[in-house]
Amino acid sequence: MDTATRSTVTAPADRSTPVRERLTAGLAEAVARKGLAASTIADIARLAGTSKRTFYEHFADKEECFLALYHARSNELMAAVDAALSPGATPATVQLHDAARAFLTFVTEDRVLGRAHVVDVTTIGERGVAARQEVVDRHAETLLRMLDQARAAGTSVRRLTHLEAVCVVGGLNEVALRALETPRTPPSRTSSSPRRGSCRRSSSPTDAAGRRRRRLA
Repeated sequence: MDTATRSTVTAPADRSTPVRERLTAGLAEAVARKGLAASTIADIARLAGTSKRTFYEHFADKEECFLALYHARSNELMAAVDAALSPGATPATVQLHDAARAFLTFVTEDRVLGRAHVVDVTTIGERGVAARQEVVDRHAETLLRMLDQARAAGTSVRRLTHLEAVCVVGGLNEVALRALETPRTPPSRTSSSPRRGSCRRSSSPTDAAGRRRRRLA
């Protein structure tokens, strides 16, 4: 997908600062340790290396902080899906497979944060439900654009309605949720190493939280 049409999810207020990023990283760490419901503002501030007073200078409550984290993760997810697409270079079916794999890999690579992304966002009230619907709509628009580009390149694919595209995205979310709820088996010692030259995502609140967990282990 070209740069002009890449999907992004914009947070309600574009007030991104290093302190806000530390606070959302602190929330990601707290969620990874004890889940969203049990995480407190004191936990977030402590893990962010700041104070509760500073927290309230940037967020009204824990839910607003979580929505900022959700928007940040959603943008990372959409970037991962976009990176998996190669309009015109590969058949539409291959692009669909690659996009779905990128989606599922991102959501399930951190099981606790993945569940927070798929499920917990709907537990924080109307703001969470609206944010999730926006993200689903964005993914549906990405799918529709990909199919439009495939048809423009001469591929015979059926035109989907927006609602049908939403159903496809909803199905992916269900697959992701089932994967998150299925216990993982330990990796085999003979499993192959990551391929050299594989893509690396830029640092993010969730990356920072993961690094902090490894240092504390």
